[in-house]
Amino acid sequence: MTIVMYKKIFFFSILSISLFAQNTNDDYNQGLSCFMEGDYVCARFHFLNLVRDAKSYNHLNQELAHYYYYLSSLRLYHPESEILFEKFLQRFPFSAKKNDAIYFMADYFFEKKKYTEVVDLLSQVNLYKLDKSKKSTAFFYLGYSAYVLNQYDLAKSSLYELTSVFDNPFREDAVFFNAQILFQEGRFVDALSDFESLKKSAKYQKKIPYYISQILFQLNQYEQLVNYLESIVDLHNYDNYQDLVLLQAKSFYHINKYAQAVVYFEEYKTFSTSLTKEQLYQIGYSYYQKELYGFAIDHLNKISLFETDTITQFAFYYLGDSYRKINNKTEAMNAFRSASLLELDLQIQHDAFYQFALLCYDQGNVLCDPLQNLSDFIDKYPNSKHVDQIYTCLANIYLNSHNYNDAISILEKSTFSDSNVEKQYQKICFFRGVQLYNDQMYKDAIIYFDKAINVNNDSYIINESYFWKAEAYYNLDAFSKALLAYKKINPSTFLYKQSLYSQGYCYLKQKNFYNSIDAFTQAEKHTSASDILHDIYIRLGDNYFSLSKYQSAADFFHKGVVIGGFQADYAAYKKSTAYVLLADYDNAIASFNDLMSSFPNSNYLDDAIFDLGNVYILNQKYDLAIQSFTKIINQFPNSLFFSHCKLKIGLVHYIKNEDKQAITALKNILDQFPNTNTSEQALNIIKNIYNELGQSDKFLELIKTVDHDFTKSELDSSTYYSAELQYMQTNYKTAIQSLNSYLSYYPEGLFIIEANYLLYKSYEYLGDLDKALEYLNNLIDDKENKYTIEVVEGLAEISFKLEKYLSSERYFEQLLNIADAHNVKQKAVLGLIESKFNLYNYAEVINSVNELIQDGFFSGQENLRIHYMYAYSLYKNNQIQQSLEEFDWLIKHSDGVLKAESFYFKSLILYNSESYIKSKEVIFQLINELPIYNHWIDKGLLLLAKNYIVEEDMFQAHHVLLELQGKTDDQTILEEINKLLNNNFNTMNSDSIIKN
Repeated sequence: MTIVMYKKIFFFSILSISLFAQNTNDDYNQGLSCFMEGDYVCARFHFLNLVRDAKSYNHLNQELAHYYYYLSSLRLYHPESEILFEKFLQRFPFSAKKNDAIYFMADYFFEKKKYTEVVDLLSQVNLYKLDKSKKSTAFFYLGYSAYVLNQYDLAKSSLYELTSVFDNPFREDAVFFNAQILFQEGRFVDALSDFESLKKSAKYQKKIPYYISQILFQLNQYEQLVNYLESIVDLHNYDNYQDLVLLQAKSFYHINKYAQAVVYFEEYKTFSTSLTKEQLYQIGYSYYQKELYGFAIDHLNKISLFETDTITQFAFYYLGDSYRKINNKTEAMNAFRSASLLELDLQIQHDAFYQFALLCYDQGNVLCDPLQNLSDFIDKYPNSKHVDQIYTCLANIYLNSHNYNDAISILEKSTFSDSNVEKQYQKICFFRGVQLYNDQMYKDAIIYFDKAINVNNDSYIINESYFWKAEAYYNLDAFSKALLAYKKINPSTFLYKQSLYSQGYCYLKQKNFYNSIDAFTQAEKHTSASDILHDIYIRLGDNYFSLSKYQSAADFFHKGVVIGGFQADYAAYKKSTAYVLLADYDNAIASFNDLMSSFPNSNYLDDAIFDLGNVYILNQKYDLAIQSFTKIINQFPNSLFFSHCKLKIGLVHYIKNEDKQAITALKNILDQFPNTNTSEQALNIIKNIYNELGQSDKFLELIKTVDHDFTKSELDSSTYYSAELQYMQTNYKTAIQSLNSYLSYYPEGLFIIEANYLLYKSYEYLGDLDKALEYLNNLIDDKENKYTIEVVEGLAEISFKLEKYLSSERYFEQLLNIADAHNVKQKAVLGLIESKFNLYNYAEVINSVNELIQDGFFSGQENLRIHYMYAYSLYKNNQIQQSLEEFDWLIKHSDGVLKAESFYFKSLILYNSESYIKSKEVIFQLINELPIYNHWIDKGLLLLAKNYIVEEDMFQAHHVLLELQGKTDDQTILEEINKLLNNNFNTMNSDSIIKN
């Protein structure tokens, strides 16, 4: 019990002793004595005896005994105290001690914080009849308990009794709690007066500033509040200090002193791990006013996208403007859009829509249709001051947007009365044509180049359109149409001079050799690149060679060798051949020998040695001829010329009249190559030798030992040529029947190789690739034949088409080893790398590109394809920096879908490398430059959302995911969107810094 209670009991005890001293017995006196000494156990014992022996005492003594017994139990916090209290009131309802008993019980309940019981007890008592000391305490107990129970009227009336007496010990308490009640009731002026009266209170001086500050804030007296707090907020010994800091921050915010507001908001954040939406907005707006837009964004973007109140709308608006100020236009657009969708503050909604429409136009973002949004703004705000500007944007959007199809479709509905619109239309048609060309859609590209040409406006675009139209026809093998387009280019322009090289190829493809020579000769004058000059010289050599002007051909082939390049061995071989045809055998021999020493690994090596042997025959250097043919036999056992070299050796011996050696060599051919054209020729030479020697009988004897039937041979040839005729007439089904019939009659026939070859070609023309592959396999053996290169090429290409990449890889590698023509080498290298790529052998792709490809080896689409496979393989092989460099190269040198894909992979690599800002920049490039490539745009947007999530910019992430969810129909992307939404946005509060 409290000290006040002790005094009350003591006073009552003295009074009781004086009244009943004469009538007390020993128990009463001893019990009272113990009570006075504070020995309540002893007192309770004696008074209990009196209560039990109630008949021995008069009524008054019984009343006092029960009273002291109850008080002793109460003082001991005995469990039966409340019961004794109730029994005392029931037994002595009119006792003079009733009010005291109630008072002491209320004191007990107050100490136990049983405020309901305190109010119930003290409400039964006329507190004014209590003595002075009890009265003040009772009024405080009643007032405070009623305050706690929100019974404010009772509390105020009780506390009021304590405020008028200045020396009342409960006066400050009464003033403080009364002020709190007034504050709760919204009577701020009265509450403020009470709180201010306690400024010097030792007990409440640490609490008072909080309430005064709250009241001044509620009264919107922000200037007074900041002045009041300025002197005390730096002292950390006040209660609710963090709330004082927050109030100071908010007050500075309300009086537009944003720099000071930021200081106190940041201090408040050190105390609080979470901020309310309003606090986030005020901090963000304060940073916005200070032009610290990055800090503004960090707070404003934490406000939940799900909220639909004015604060949220304003937050989105200033978030958008902050993004706009730091040139993050896509993020700005998303935020302004969110603000424009909330129909709360109409002016903010209007301004947000305007900013969104402008950014949508400026960005060309695929998540919004700038045409649609600009039009919607005009429809919604026809009288806006911004309408003229919006119309200007609509006029310019066709060229600024890369969505050429829609732009062209809209512009074609125009009358083209405005010359600027006509110019825009022409440019857009040209750009669309280039896009389609880069996507290898050549026929569609030509349509748009023609549209650009027909406008007949800008001469530069017209020339460009003719050039690319011609290039498209060239890729379609429509060489005549390509030449017509090239001729339309203004001859004085650099573009026409650049086209001369392509014109030369067009004429060459048409076998119009004279015009091809003229074009390549003109192209040479305007070319400085060594690789192009190398090719021009060799093509000029080819033209002159085809015209049988072998000296000129030899001269240009020589130039091709001197300047160097990947066709140098071909040029050296063709030069040597030209000398042979000029009968300039000495130069031919020197040239062949130079080829063999300069290009020891050339695929033309066995050709050169064989031809050199023939030159030696023509030059009557027979021993050297035999050496050449023997070299092939020894070093190139699989050469196409193997059997022919043996025949040539026999022939040379025959020319030298070395009949014995000739017959021996030729008989060896009959044994080694039976039933072949070579053996037929060998047999004829042997026949001639025996006839010249007058030894026909020996030939007849030889015939008996050789499996050869002249009649059968003639039938063999007749049957084959009949089947071949059907093939030549493109009767492929009939040809197949005839050729199979030939093979069934002559399984070892003279034309078995030719028959299988024509069967392969027939099935290929009919589209039966599996059957074509079957006959191709019949043509592959250990020895080369005249179809070997074409057969290996066919095996490789068909295997690749049938997705048999292991086989295609093997055949393309074989083709590379035997190919001699440059275009076949290109095909072999590209096919080999494509096969490895499709087998996911990325390390081998990298090695092959590094080992097999020189500068200038590929051009055009093939070069782009090689760079793409190389870039992707580097990425899959975790060679990040090199991969980035390759994708950068592709972005600079490609267009269309390949460029879009390259943008995506560059952004993905940057994301995986935690370069999130750069990753986003690349995605924005993709979105702005190539908006029509939906697949890569959608993947890029998904990656953009992931970047935002990692950066904890949940507003932007959520916005992008929701927009993409409504845009894409790619199920894989939709599944990933749902996963990201479920994992990151499953509650309305998406950031730990936000609280309600």
